[in-house]
Amino acid sequence: MLHNNLKSVVIYTNLGYQPRENVYVIGNKKIFVENQTIEDYPKLPDDLHLTEEETLQILPANSLAPELYECENPEIILEEFAETVIKTFDAPVLMAIAIVIGCCFFDIFISNVQGFPYVIFYGDSNAGKSTIIHMLAAIFGITNMTELTSGTSTIVALRAQLEKMNDFPVFIEELDEKRIQNIEDLGKDVFSAVPRKKSSKDGKEIVTEINTSFCIGTNHFFETLTFANFSRCIPINLRRRQFDLSNFEYHSKEALKKLSCFLPKILFYRDKILDFYREQYRIAKIYCDYARICNNVAIGMAVWSIINDILKKEVLNTENLVKDYLDYFELYLDTEISYCDVFLSDVYNLFNKKELLYGREFLITKGKYLRINLNKYCTVYQSVYHKKLHPNEIKIKIANDERVISLKTTDIKPIGRAIKIDISDNETLLDILNRVSKTTEAEEVDYEETT
Repeated sequence: MLHNNLKSVVIYTNLGYQPRENVYVIGNKKIFVENQTIEDYPKLPDDLHLTEEETLQILPANSLAPELYECENPEIILEEFAETVIKTFDAPVLMAIAIVIGCCFFDIFISNVQGFPYVIFYGDSNAGKSTIIHMLAAIFGITNMTELTSGTSTIVALRAQLEKMNDFPVFIEELDEKRIQNIEDLGKDVFSAVPRKKSSKDGKEIVTEINTSFCIGTNHFFETLTFANFSRCIPINLRRRQFDLSNFEYHSKEALKKLSCFLPKILFYRDKILDFYREQYRIAKIYCDYARICNNVAIGMAVWSIINDILKKEVLNTENLVKDYLDYFELYLDTEISYCDVFLSDVYNLFNKKELLYGREFLITKGKYLRINLNKYCTVYQSVYHKKLHPNEIKIKIANDERVISLKTTDIKPIGRAIKIDISDNETLLDILNRVSKTTEAEEVDYEETT
């Protein structure tokens, strides 16, 4: 009977944009970009009566099952969303939110502009990273958080995710510390959608494509990330209690699931997105000399200008957004200038004030290496100058200075976890050795480094 009444049902291998048909596919809906309509997906014939088991068998292509929420007035949901995030977060987070949403145009940006950045939320536990990522995932119809990619996944598994999503961001929650270095390399490939080739056992060449970008959360700092890498991503450093999320609307699954309703409204700007981008790039160039950074922020600005256009009012001024964001990003831009000299000068001044103690907060080993505990240093600095300073800020600013031997902390008995800087040309700091008695512990450190 079935053979005489065959039915054809199209199931897509990848979620997201389907270029041959100019449609965007989510787990339960198919969004037609050109004629701006939405239909059920998969569209099963009314007379095709399937059991639950048979229904599950026709969707084997992708384990992720996001759902689009439909309502009569998605503009109302979008306006509430925009006003809430603008009221709650600062410019860096607002920029990151827009760029993740802009991933629905990933293929356009990859083909026509300088690249597409990935987004990193890093910093303290309970600072709001997961809350923001869950909110962004909900815009793409993911409200079951078990469907987010695990941060312990191998790089091969992450690449496979980036291949099986078209213009549909991969959300990676709580990235494992061991994966950080690999993520940096993966981020470079994602920025330009560079495919990876490898040979199989039978000698054939296997090519893994990259069809989207990713958004990750991690408690760990990217210690070795250079400016070249930072310029390919949107790094957001979150601190505990930085934002008041106690009354934040988007915690419950019920509130989150509604956010996907305005995604089609943004997708319908596909043929206009480059015009918005070029105008915002022109504005960004006024405030930034780095072409790649201008490219990244212009993508986020373009998405906010689309939101303004949908709502027919300016909920966020994109020129103010880029100025505020660049003020924040300045510490990443300055990673290749002489902040290290400022830092070393502060170390010497605090030593002279008898606030930074030799043998407790820092040591000079082998007559040329400064070994300093940044956590202890920041505590002393804050008590003297009444200014907040975080070890990660120092690491970012001195990361590319050639004098920095290692930002990976090593346990040094007298002072604890310490970084290592070559001060062999810094006579001022080296003079400290003439003013302190060498401790037994320092001699032991010298011996260990020599051997």
